[in-house]
Formats: sequence, structure tokens, C-alpha cells
Amino acid sequence: MAIVIQEEKRKINWFGLGVIFLIVATVFTIIYYLFFVSPPLIEKVAPSKLQSIKELSLIKLDPNAVINDQRFQTLKIYANQIEIGPVGKTNPFMR
Repeated sequence: MAIVIQEEKRKINWFGLGVIFLIVATVFTIIYYLFFVSPPLIEKVAPSKLQSIKELSLIKLDPNAVINDQRFQTLKIYANQIEIGPVGKTNPFMR
């Protein structure tokens, strides 16, 4: 009679293998999007009427024309004036 000794076959832990695969796939996806994908650029900043920066630089703003305009003069003030004064605690070391 011969005694036959066989090693037990190792069972594969499919759950652990799946978790490791998900972690590795997530890390590679994050690295790919951080370093290899270029973000989409903004194609238009200004509206179609103001296509070039040169047109923007030619605009002249006259504050007096805005303040003296009839439509600006007919506006009513519904808020109280803001008092500008010291803000916060006073400095105890100042005299």
C-alpha cells in the first residue's frame, strides 16, 4: 500500500482579487486624467459683436456723460447712505 500525499489546492479569493483590480484601475484612471488628458479650452470669451481686443481697447468711457445723463438722473435712491468709519476694535497701544 502506498500513501499518497497531495497538497491542497489553494482557492482563489475572487473578492480580494476584484477589489485589488478596482483599486489599480481607479489609480490608473486618475493618473490618466491628471497627466495625459488636456482640458477643453474656452473658445470664445467675448460676444460676437466684440470679436477682437482692439475693438475693446477703442471703447472710451466718460463718467461725466454717464452721471449727467437724463436716465441716470431720474433714478431714485432707496437705500440709506453707508457711513464709512473705523472698522473693528480700536488699537489699545495707539494714543
